Amino acid sequence: MSNSTTTLDLLAQAQAGKEITANALFDAASPAMLYGRRQSTTSGLVWGYYGGVVANNGALVAVANGALTLAASATNYIEATAAGVVSTNTTGYTAGRKPLYTVVTGAGSITSYTDHRCDMGDGVQGLTTLVAGAATVVNAAITANSRIFLSVHTAGGTQGFLSTSRTAGTGFSIASTSSADTSTIAYLILEAA
Repeated sequence: MSNSTTTLDLLAQAQAGKEITANALFDAASPAMLYGRRQSTTSGLVWGYYGGVVANNGALVAVANGALTLAASATNYIEATAAGVVSTNTTGYTAGRKPLYTVVTGAGSITSYTDHRCDMGDGVQGLTTLVAGAATVVNAAITANSRIFLSVHTAGGTQGFLSTSRTAGTGFSIASTSSADTSTIAYLILEAA
């Protein structure tokens, strides 16, 4: 983000060719627009989004511009897999997928939406709740090189120190040193270079 002194090429009121400068700025910012709401294809219960490129376990994957049909009179959770596949459901964000938007709909139109996108590169984030101080997260993308970072999202019960162990191709487990720990744990999974 720029500060009061910007490094960006800004538009001037009397400038000729403003569209050239504006298009160059949009081009430079395009990676940050991945999965962004595409107004020109969003109408009624259809949610349009911009594509781009995602890194999936070291491979670059092209994501095309797309659109989803949302459920009427519901809260829709729009999310993407690590491979860039965008989907929606009405039950909540799926573990191991990137949250994009929550979209509230009426009978035939969108009434509000909240942007949950963040730049995590190859990262996958999620939440899980400990039961008797333990939890298992199923995620087939886990590899021997996966780095799993944990933090307490919402404290519960008697907290302990957290540790994790992973099984490539299956997922990972979280254990607390307190069997009375019922905290909700936030996790971030990154692949080592």
